[in-house]
Amino acid sequence: MSVNPPVTLREIARYLDTNLSCDVLAIDNFSPDPELEVYPVRIDALIIMLCTSGNGCVHIDLNKYDLKKGSLLVVHPENYIQGVTHDDDFGSQAVICSPRVVEHILPKLTSMLPIIMQHRMAPVTDLTPEEAAAISSFYTFVKLKLDGPPTTYQRHKVLCMLQAALYEMMDVRMSHFELQEQKQSRKEEIMARFILSICKHFRTERQVGFYAKQLCITPKHLSSVVKEASGRTAGEWIDHYVVMEAKMLLGSTDLTVQEISSKLNFANQSFFGKYFKHNTGLSPTEFRHKQLHNK
Repeated sequence: MSVNPPVTLREIARYLDTNLSCDVLAIDNFSPDPELEVYPVRIDALIIMLCTSGNGCVHIDLNKYDLKKGSLLVVHPENYIQGVTHDDDFGSQAVICSPRVVEHILPKLTSMLPIIMQHRMAPVTDLTPEEAAAISSFYTFVKLKLDGPPTTYQRHKVLCMLQAALYEMMDVRMSHFELQEQKQSRKEEIMARFILSICKHFRTERQVGFYAKQLCITPKHLSSVVKEASGRTAGEWIDHYVVMEAKMLLGSTDLTVQEISSKLNFANQSFFGKYFKHNTGLSPTEFRHKQLHNK
């Protein structure tokens, strides 16, 4: 589906929630979303957006990123988006892919995992004019096919072009971060797989041992690799994702603290409250009241 009028990320999230058969959206323009100034949103989709004019900014997982002409923004389904703003002449081209499409087009190559992880940890890349033109050409093709009449191989053509665009983005990422084509180190691979596993299991699993078992290594080895690769402990990474999810649920849903505690697999509300306050300095109720007061 192709969308021409400006839309907000909240509208995209609602559309994807109610149109489960939608696999790919092509969007010419985003509108600022005042709600996101207070409440974060997590869209169950991969967002690839190229800024074509103007300036803006976006908060991804509580980190602020500036956008300008040539900025490429990649938001994964597990990322939290908040505070999207831009000036009046801001222009963009964006493709939104459902998890089904992501699983289909994502290259299953171990050597690419660290590069994919870089997109998760640093979602904005400033492209050269030539790189931006290359990415834009993929968007133009996808939008053209989505706007055209349905054909037998329409979906296949769109998916092939999206996969080609992903490879193009990997090439760009490698050149920007001076990554060579040689094999990525075992430590980089472990770190990448660890984060991907957290994104999948953090709502139910908070023990380092669980993730070590998933990676077929010892907890001690996992802890050592993660600390060396990121400067954070494995436990801190797990806590980061749990707290981000809790903040989103407290700030943007009507779920009670007890319901959120259960949703995140805590033994009881009291334990969840102590865990949340230890990591944020506020109780869940205090955090929710603060968010409502700042709205």
